[in-house]
Amino acid sequence: MPSGGFLVPLLVVLICTAGCGRLDEGAPTEVVLTAASDTTVRVSWVAPGGHLPDSYVVAFMEIGSAVWLDVASAADSVEQTDHNPLGRTGRYRVTAVYGGRSYPAAQAPTSTPVHTIAMAVGELNNAVYSGYGWDRDSGVGSLSTMEYASNAARVDFYVTDWTAGFSGPDYYVASPDWGPCEPGGGLVPTGSWRPNWLTSVSGSELSLPPFDSTVYASSFKLAEDSTLVAVVGTDTVIFADTTDTFATVRRHYAIAKFGRPDTIAGTVQVETWFQRISDLRLIQH
Repeated sequence: MPSGGFLVPLLVVLICTAGCGRLDEGAPTEVVLTAASDTTVRVSWVAPGGHLPDSYVVAFMEIGSAVWLDVASAADSVEQTDHNPLGRTGRYRVTAVYGGRSYPAAQAPTSTPVHTIAMAVGELNNAVYSGYGWDRDSGVGSLSTMEYASNAARVDFYVTDWTAGFSGPDYYVASPDWGPCEPGGGLVPTGSWRPNWLTSVSGSELSLPPFDSTVYASSFKLAEDSTLVAVVGTDTVIFADTTDTFATVRRHYAIAKFGRPDTIAGTVQVETWFQRISDLRLIQH
């Protein structure tokens, strides 16, 4: 019958009109994590290029879990929200919602610190490099020699016994800016070495102590067995606009696990976890 030839296409059109999304709907992009405070994460994103969603939903998956939990929502005109994870770290997902349709962003950035496996760090007078620092982008730790001022930006602490040689008996971890004044050898040239800070922590910490010069010090004595040390790395960032140039200090928090110092070999094993989000002191790993 002639009417039957139009019934199925018309039905398909009606179903699509009711349940199919618009062609210009899409997912948010460029999801970025920053610190809203030293224990609160700010989640920011860029809106889809086409039709604005009705809302956004932000979900959090704690490290060690496989479950996403919705933790925040935002209106269509908002492109950021803050989350207090109560000391926890993990991944964040932002989803654009259009009616009953959802489009999650491809990126799911994490606030979990970056782990670097244990490696031998040398006492300052040893042939093994004594400077240790973290790449600010990758969060990975590595060794550098303190004998060249050009390495200043790569070093966040070094190991010393404050004397010539490396026989100890006591080993310390020290801020890089102490290097040029080091009484144990005069190996470190003057340079733009970071003035970093150190204090002890327990293994149960979800967050490190907030920065305070009465809590943190510029050097710390290592125990005979093993020591957990909180490290605060300082970075001076220069900003410029059309009228002025100014500087601000950003801090990166990390935890370093030092093994038993080996005064015969002149080394100590160090394993680290580095928080890539500046000014955030969450360290759950």
